[in-house]
Amino acid sequence: MAKKMAIPWEFKYKFAMGGWTAYLKAYHYAIREKYGADAALEIYERTCKMDDRIKSFTNAVLKVFELEGNDAETIGRWWDIWHELTGTEGTILEWSKTICRVKVTKCPTTTVPKDISGWSIIRAKLITKAINPKAVFERPKAMCAGDSYCEYVWKIEESTPIKGAEETMTKKRVIPWELKYKFAMGGWAAYLKAYHYAIREKYGADAALEIYERISTMDDRAKKGTQTLLNIFNLEGNDIETIRKWWEIWWELIGIEGTWLEQSKTCLRNKITKCPYKTEPKDISDWALIFCDINAKTINPKATCERPKGMCARDPYCEYVWIIEE
Repeated sequence: MAKKMAIPWEFKYKFAMGGWTAYLKAYHYAIREKYGADAALEIYERTCKMDDRIKSFTNAVLKVFELEGNDAETIGRWWDIWHELTGTEGTILEWSKTICRVKVTKCPTTTVPKDISGWSIIRAKLITKAINPKAVFERPKAMCAGDSYCEYVWKIEESTPIKGAEETMTKKRVIPWELKYKFAMGGWAAYLKAYHYAIREKYGADAALEIYERISTMDDRAKKGTQTLLNIFNLEGNDIETIRKWWEIWWELIGIEGTWLEQSKTCLRNKITKCPYKTEPKDISDWALIFCDINAKTINPKATCERPKGMCARDPYCEYVWIIEE
């Protein structure tokens, strides 16, 4: 059994949130490059609507943080929580029961090209309608569109005020790092799977895997991620023991549970029984092989990785085997 590592929740949250935003942007770039900007936004919208994903998440936040109203103050509070969960920074410009206007100066998904800014409109409209179907959302300014900041405006005429509305949103909400980590890790896993499903549905299974491989190799993403953890946790070797330690860190960071079955100087074998990316259809399991191959060769170019069993392929557990010939 892998030894439980004491990695602080704050570090785990920042790792998960960074992974989520990096892969989200990478998917957009990869789809945009192959199919065009309109296709990239279409796929993103599909991931948001899949299984009422955004609506369900919006309602979950309302419930967890006991937001019972559906007016502009409720929306303001909801977005205050979202900002705290995602590391976004902003200022309230106007806030009442009928209007909420926010200026955002820091956002983890700020990027170019301009068309990627369409994400925020898609997402914000779905969240807004989940809180109040009669609410109107506008975004006059956006950093992704070349403005110096983002501006979001919500207007509501008919609504039910939230309880305790006299408290202002300027009061800092303290959300535990563990809860923020679970949100970030859940979002990362959910969107990664949703993107795969959406691409697979529109372009086919081979295209979905091709796009995943593109985002893994884009800017040496997976290789750099592997090296970053090696550096942070002072893993300086390139042998089987280094691979084992790297994967124990990875398991702890993303919530995988597993057991080591075999280890020698040339071979390492494990059994994984819990994984946040476990899902169907079968082809999605090939993500792991793409990632593991890059990871192994980053640690040692002579290393190979095989996966005799996979839960996504309907096996009861995943099994991975690493081999390094002396």
